[in-house]
Amino acid sequence: MQPTPLLKDGIRISPYDGTTLHAAPRFLLECEGRYFLISAGTRALILALLRRPSSDSELEQAFAAEGGPPMSAAKLHELGAQTLPPALLRDSPTTNRVRPFFISMELLPTALASRLGQRLAWLFRPSVAAMLLSAFAILHLLTLPAAMQAVHSNWQNAGTVPLLLTLLVLSGLLHELGHITACRYFGCQHGGIGIGLYLIFPAWFADVSPVWRLTRRQRAVVDLGGVYFQAVLLIGLDAWALSSGDSFILQLIWMITFTMLFTLNPMFKFDGYWLLSDLSGLHNLHQQMRRHAVNLLLRILGRPNSQDKRPMQIWILHVYTLLSGAYFAYFGHFLLRELLRQLTELPQQMQQTVQEFSGEAEFLSAVLHLMRDLLWPTALVLTGVFLIKRILRVLRDLAAAISSPQSF
Repeated sequence: MQPTPLLKDGIRISPYDGTTLHAAPRFLLECEGRYFLISAGTRALILALLRRPSSDSELEQAFAAEGGPPMSAAKLHELGAQTLPPALLRDSPTTNRVRPFFISMELLPTALASRLGQRLAWLFRPSVAAMLLSAFAILHLLTLPAAMQAVHSNWQNAGTVPLLLTLLVLSGLLHELGHITACRYFGCQHGGIGIGLYLIFPAWFADVSPVWRLTRRQRAVVDLGGVYFQAVLLIGLDAWALSSGDSFILQLIWMITFTMLFTLNPMFKFDGYWLLSDLSGLHNLHQQMRRHAVNLLLRILGRPNSQDKRPMQIWILHVYTLLSGAYFAYFGHFLLRELLRQLTELPQQMQQTVQEFSGEAEFLSAVLHLMRDLLWPTALVLTGVFLIKRILRVLRDLAAAISSPQSF
């Protein structure tokens, strides 16, 4: 008899509302604040193990009682080794959920975010949302041409740039509050709001991990909650701009609109990524994209690999892989061009800074200016390292698949 794995306490399994793209039902497993999607067979095995069977025969009986098909204990142990997340095992250490940021910090604690979200939850009533979105669509279509013209014209006062950036950052905070408020509207738990550095982009974030418990449409509303709140903000700004023609407000409108569109980009793990994931039923999109690229290469080499996905999902992966490849090629070209420019200009820029602040009394100012000069190049280098690691991971997958396609 093989030793039966001991699982941690507090494991919770509930039905998961995916999409009709999936033939087999899936279930949501929660353990220590982490979430996993599991099959019906894995669910039956976990529930059987939670009964603490003392023998192989008890394990087989418990598995059958939880809805699993007839299966020998040896096969069940093999299934557990293949499908059980290591985080479920009692002897595995508790691991915190990894955020996709180089650095991050929480600024708005859960309690305060919850109170604010509760007060604003009425904005997600369907009748209210329909009225506000209609007003936004009309006003924004009228304002956007002037906003695009204002942002491409000469800016009247460079001193307004810090204020513009400050207001843009505050609109990002409002964006995250939209996600939290959507959670409150659906009665879903959530965490706080913070800020971090994703690649080279400063980004707000809201801890809304428990939304996995919601239905697919509810998750989509939470995904769009941030953009919705920014749209509500733009109603007031659009009306102001239409009545006054203020170029400062028009520039702010364009900048907020750009960030709204950027966050809907599904190539990065922003709102668009999670929206596509929830609507398509394809989770871990970046990992699935790498596997799909491997399958496409194997097909080109005349060694097709079986896929357990519906035709619609395969077509979604086709498009997503193609667009992701094009986008990351453009992003890589941008990084390389910027790095070469920095290598050319940075030494002269630093030398000029040292000459301007040569006195002892100005030493601190010189250090601060040098840190400012090095901030952008450092962000570029870190992002380049991140991108190279992603490329190497894809190449390793390709090499492994070519050498042994059956093992992938």
